Amino acid sequence: MLLVARKNLFSERIRLAISVGGVALSVFLIGILLSLYRGWDEKVGEYVEMVPADLWVAADGTTDFIQAASALPARAGDQLDFLPETDIVSPIITRPVGMVKAGDDPDDDFDVQLVGYDPAIGLGGPLAIVEGKSPPGPGEIVIDKVTSDRFGVEIGDRLIRGTESLTVVGKSSGGDFVFTQVGFVTLETAVDFLRLDPESQRTFFLLTLGDPSEAEALAARLEASAPGIVLFTGEEFADETRQRILGNILPMLIVVLIVAFVVGLSVAGLTIYTATVEKSREYGILKAEGFTNRYLYRVVIEQSLVTSALGFVLGVSLIIFIAPFAQGLVPQFVVFVRWQDILGITGATLLMALIAAFIPVRRLAHIDPVTVFKG
Repeated sequence: MLLVARKNLFSERIRLAISVGGVALSVFLIGILLSLYRGWDEKVGEYVEMVPADLWVAADGTTDFIQAASALPARAGDQLDFLPETDIVSPIITRPVGMVKAGDDPDDDFDVQLVGYDPAIGLGGPLAIVEGKSPPGPGEIVIDKVTSDRFGVEIGDRLIRGTESLTVVGKSSGGDFVFTQVGFVTLETAVDFLRLDPESQRTFFLLTLGDPSEAEALAARLEASAPGIVLFTGEEFADETRQRILGNILPMLIVVLIVAFVVGLSVAGLTIYTATVEKSREYGILKAEGFTNRYLYRVVIEQSLVTSALGFVLGVSLIIFIAPFAQGLVPQFVVFVRWQDILGITGATLLMALIAAFIPVRRLAHIDPVTVFKG
């Protein structure tokens, strides 16, 4: 039976190639979009999740790290430090700022999520230094390595915003939010650079506790007793940040995934249907010789499965080879291929094959073997 299916398929190699290519394109698009979303999901919020703080304290109404509509007075840090549960209290200031490298066209500016932290404490600073020094000194900044890759910023360069400038002294990793990256300065530099009130402008306070298991209980107690603040664990705050950034992308992603599935289904279905119609006489002869509809149905289904399997192998191969290459060329193209997603694509390809075989199967059911011998 498989020999019959193979003969029908490979008798028209160009048509088979087009069908396999259509399925492969569908598999590639589905796989690369899923991997891209997984990669973004991993990167966005990584800094927030990896900062070794048990709780993030923010002003009420704050939803995420990037759109940080939070302003807390500096004295709140002293009050938090008096709590018996707290071990370390570290203030940070964060603002999105547009910068341009000295000597570049002013229109070639880029966004940096500026983070001012206390180097004496270290909490909220760079996760890992890959080049240069840390902590930064007055008027200095540690950029993320992705900022360097994307915009050609190197150690020793000056980043300008208006009349203010910062000198790059180091590169770190772990601060990539895909569309923007974190840049680290001292708390005092952030106040001067952003021209803030040194006594009242803090964005967050990071807390480490003597007993991390008390985090949820402490958060509930502080939110009840101190209106105007909200507390998150690192994981919760990272999830909120991901939802804020990727939440608007997900509906568009789903639409494109559906379109990719329909493209593969249409190409495979048209190929199998055309092959079935062209072989109607042969199928009629088989029915006249006593072969049942069930046998013929299996031939068509096997044709569809073979086509889809070849397309799946080609599509997955393209993902494996092209994704790392694309990621090297475009830093924003962050992909993370999971075996669970490959398994899901396998299921989608199988479903594609079965649906593609449905219309040709109905065609076979209406072939009358008597008509084969007329004329």
